[in-house]
Amino acid sequence: MRDALELDDWGGTGPVLHLAHANGFPPGAYRKLIELLKTRYHVFTLRSRCLVPGEDPLTLGSWTDLADELAHTLRARGLENVVGVGHSVGGVATLLASVKSPGLFRAVVALDPVLVTGKRLWMLRAAALLGMRGRIPLASGARRRREAWASREEVAASYGKKSLFQRFDPESFRDYLAHGLIEAPGGGVRLTIPAAWEARIFETIPVNVWSSLRKVTVPTLVMRGGDTDTLTPEALARVRRTVPRVHTEELPGTTHLFPLEQPEACGRRILAFLDTVDARARASVG
Repeated sequence: MRDALELDDWGGTGPVLHLAHANGFPPGAYRKLIELLKTRYHVFTLRSRCLVPGEDPLTLGSWTDLADELAHTLRARGLENVVGVGHSVGGVATLLASVKSPGLFRAVVALDPVLVTGKRLWMLRAAALLGMRGRIPLASGARRRREAWASREEVAASYGKKSLFQRFDPESFRDYLAHGLIEAPGGGVRLTIPAAWEARIFETIPVNVWSSLRKVTVPTLVMRGGDTDTLTPEALARVRRTVPRVHTEELPGTTHLFPLEQPEACGRRILAFLDTVDARARASVG
């Protein structure tokens, strides 16, 4: 196991909560959601490998690596009974970490996790067998992504027209521009998460995750955006059949990026779910 990665401490009071970010969206983009969660929890975020300068994307073999690194870092910091919240790939990594490290988490919230079923799953499996994972549209599209601009203002003007960002909360959009871009050595700005890393994460989308999800033992919330095309209604139905003690919800009028589109509504639902977890725990003790 490699050395533990760094954790960023966002402050807050109460039990420990870890937020795992989505592919291409670093933790700072979630500031508004984090601020709400901080009213009840002490929030940490992992500085994952894609955020570490000089890390080779090809060293990532699977999303199980991400789960192992998350669990290893939390344990190295002496943290336990953690509330694990994760968005997209971060949701899957947190679910897998809860299975691989029993006792580390006391509850998991997966926000539009990348859980594939049906025809999509068979296509991913076929691509893996043929050694063609790099050709799946998400990966090839990420590899072609522009990485450098003259200024944040140029990015704001360009991204503000893209459908991906149309529903963003204005503050979350500004936070993405602040944290999703860093100063480039030669001037201008570039992506904080390199396109090669974004592509590699897409290339390694797990195709055998469902058997692991049967072993989740902690109270779990899986939430999807009402208009998402990532966690499909069929996949959410499979979640209900597969994950023990799972609670599922949808947030209407949102896409895969709903934690950045409606951070306050998302945060309120997370806190409400955790209230029920705490209430059940108190009842079982009593």
